[in-house]
Amino acid sequence: MRQPTLVGPAPRRRSSDSGSQVPIVLLLNGFALAGAFFISRAVLKSLEISDQYWVGRQIFRATNPFASILKLIPGADQTLTGTLTLADATLVTAVILFPLGVLGFGGRQR
Repeated sequence: MRQPTLVGPAPRRRSSDSGSQVPIVLLLNGFALAGAFFISRAVLKSLEISDQYWVGRQIFRATNPFASILKLIPGADQTLTGTLTLADATLVTAVILFPLGVLGFGGRQR
């Protein structure tokens, strides 16, 4: 009697240049977390929610170092709406434009 052969998916071959996806996943999660913080900061500032509330205190504590660097630029303290400054709007703009820049310039093979 003949032994039945097991048919299954063919084993995947790895190319020599493929590495672990863990660094990419970690970077994407970090970017998503930073983006959530920056957008939350902009929403809280535009609604004039101060750091008296715990959520404001936590978000402002995490994002103040980035906003304070941008406030060194002349004119960054200009208020747009509520207490939202140009520096805060720049952080939100960077969250939007960074993936577009990666999409436009990244992934080119030489």
